[in-house]
Amino acid sequence: MIQEMPLTTLSQDRIPVLMLARSLDVGGIESDVSKFARHLGEQGIEPHVATFRPGGVRWSEIEAAGLPLLTVPVTSFRSKSVVDGARVLRQYMAEHNIQVLHAFDIPADVYGVPLARMLGVPVTLSSQLSYRVLSPPLMRTLLAVVDRVATGVFVNCNAVANYLVSNWKVPRKRIHVCYNGYEPSVFHSYDRRRVEFLSGASTVIGTVALLRPEKNLNILIEAFSRLHRVDPAVRLVIVGSGPLKSELEQQAAALQVGDACLFQQTIALPAEWMRSMDVFVLPSLCESFSNALLEAMACGCCPVASRVGGSPELIPDGSGLLFESGDTNQLAEILLYLHRNPSERQRMGQAAAAFVREHLTIQKASARLANIYRELLGRSNHENRDANGATSIKKHSTAAMTLL
Repeated sequence: MIQEMPLTTLSQDRIPVLMLARSLDVGGIESDVSKFARHLGEQGIEPHVATFRPGGVRWSEIEAAGLPLLTVPVTSFRSKSVVDGARVLRQYMAEHNIQVLHAFDIPADVYGVPLARMLGVPVTLSSQLSYRVLSPPLMRTLLAVVDRVATGVFVNCNAVANYLVSNWKVPRKRIHVCYNGYEPSVFHSYDRRRVEFLSGASTVIGTVALLRPEKNLNILIEAFSRLHRVDPAVRLVIVGSGPLKSELEQQAAALQVGDACLFQQTIALPAEWMRSMDVFVLPSLCESFSNALLEAMACGCCPVASRVGGSPELIPDGSGLLFESGDTNQLAEILLYLHRNPSERQRMGQAAAAFVREHLTIQKASARLANIYRELLGRSNHENRDANGATSIKKHSTAAMTLL
């Protein structure tokens, strides 16, 4: 269940914030950067966006909004470009009086946070938007150092916050929860209609995901195949690209549901596909707070998700169904139940849409994030660090940059 954070403003002065991400193309984190950048101005923040890789869908969105964009020319952490990028960041942050450096992904965390701290930026905020088990061992080591260097750690659900406390010994007071937000003008449940391919389907099951092992889409295809034996008019839509696409297509063919499955490559705005789905399934083995699940709920889909990470926080009682991760039988039973009870799945879809409209718009998320910036900056401005504290910060920042 969503736990609301009180929104208290410490100052009305506009705060120059530099948001750093590896790239600005298609992807959940990239989408978050774009949404926050385009809406934080309404909350008294002056957003600047930097990336190692210029171009891409989200770059174009930010550029069209008239926001400043910076290319940090780092091509490899093992090359001279690390120094070149540091020079670019140092000059830019000085010229624009950057008060907060917010790194949004792992490369940005391990590069940007120690550098900004060494350069005297008042607030450095790292991000942990997934579980570290998905990262290589070296990156996990670097992130543990960044945990001690950063002013705070930004997470998108309480599940990840608890994980950092229990598994990585990060003090809870240094972790700041800000749930993702969706854009109501794009993702909404009005005028729900199916794309032509799905017009004759009895029930449409669907998902939007990167086709990677942790998304566990093979159990969705298996569960769908069992439903298809009951009613051949059901359809499955998988929107996404990734290394497992061929394997998943072969699985569908082997289970004799290839003709009932549609694989649609990744698109920037999948809202039209979501409004075609009756049931949206997120069967992940590992998940934090899924943008795709949030957006599908906004589009009126009945949400079904594995009981991992932040998904139970996103789906309140009565607004969807949860199943144990990896339990194909339980997922198949849920799909059959929702297929046979269309009024119940419609009720849950409507409840899910109402819930996210009330709690999880990008406007609310931006207000929460702006509040975090102001709180940390206010705390930084009033803290009198002793010499030992300053030395410790410098030591850990230098250690992180050395490991790069």
